[in-house]
Amino acid sequence: MDHQFYRPTPDRHSKHMENLSLIMGIIALSTFCLVYPALICGALGIVFALLSRGGETTFSGRAKLGLTLSSVALGIIVLLLIYSVVFANVYYGGIENMMRESCTSLGIDYNMLFPQN
Repeated sequence: MDHQFYRPTPDRHSKHMENLSLIMGIIALSTFCLVYPALICGALGIVFALLSRGGETTFSGRAKLGLTLSSVALGIIVLLLIYSVVFANVYYGGIENMMRESCTSLGIDYNMLFPQN
């Protein structure tokens, strides 16, 4: 008699990568006003979420949440950077003029701080 046994396919999702993705997403979202740490954590959160699949085509719940949080944090950072450049151009005529005005209001000589060669 030929019996076929049911062999469940092993879950190839990585629990450690899911947790790391979630943690990085939370850190990225909570520190979005600090551009560089949030940028690094957001990118790592997306990478860890993608790696957590382990060759599968679906994400687990934690990986989806980590991917979402990281993506939202990166979106906020991009919007803040675009807003900063637009603000500098509209109100000061450019980033360099904004820096000159900031140095003047602080009592710092801009030309001594950034010498023109």
